[in-house]
Amino acid sequence: MRKSTYLKSLVVLVISGICTSSFAQTLDEIVAKHITAMGGADKLSKLKSIKISAEMEVMNMQIPVTTTIVQQRGFRSETTVQGSTIIQVIDNDKGWAINPMAGQLKATALPDDVVKSLSAETDLTGLYNYKEKGQTLTLDGEEDMAGAKVFKVTVNLKNGAKRTNYISKDTYYILKTVAKVNVNGQEVESKNTQSDFRHIDGITYPFTSEVETSAMPGATMAMKIKSLEINPKIDENIFAMPKE
Repeated sequence: MRKSTYLKSLVVLVISGICTSSFAQTLDEIVAKHITAMGGADKLSKLKSIKISAEMEVMNMQIPVTTTIVQQRGFRSETTVQGSTIIQVIDNDKGWAINPMAGQLKATALPDDVVKSLSAETDLTGLYNYKEKGQTLTLDGEEDMAGAKVFKVTVNLKNGAKRTNYISKDTYYILKTVAKVNVNGQEVESKNTQSDFRHIDGITYPFTSEVETSAMPGATMAMKIKSLEINPKIDENIFAMPKE
């Protein structure tokens, strides 16, 4: 190879390397941009509670759902189906439920594996402060998702569960999550596709989501938020299991 040709090739390789390193984003950079897109570290650090009123559509039924969460403390959902209200609660490291449709009229303790799988729902701030939460992250490449280019970031939660986030390369919103948890000795996978992102008191939240789960093959649950309150005052007694 002639010297001039060799030098030209070397320059091309060096420039290519510079361009690649300039555009490739590290995991920390992706997470930082996501945090900014969700409202910023200052806003997320002050997020202590949330109350959501939503409507879920499943099997052509419109089902009202109310969810109340206190950050890393408690989670309570109330779902009204055909006049019966199903209550599901996480209270720190315990949980309980009332399900009249299953003949369960009194509060009954939830199995440990269900509590473990639902405990992640008490975290309102997602990837913010993930290291302090005892989580580890991996960047698993990029994909095209329905025309949107996304980063795949997998979170290994403290409870042993895994959740893969599909983060938009454009907005840095999480467009989809795929979670895997173990329930009754079986791995259950759920997919949550999110859209209609809105800013409420400086925090970004998806107002529409569609959920598919391997526990209900072929069924899709569509959830639309009707109202969302940031940092409402919550009486934490709502998480306590009623005494008989």
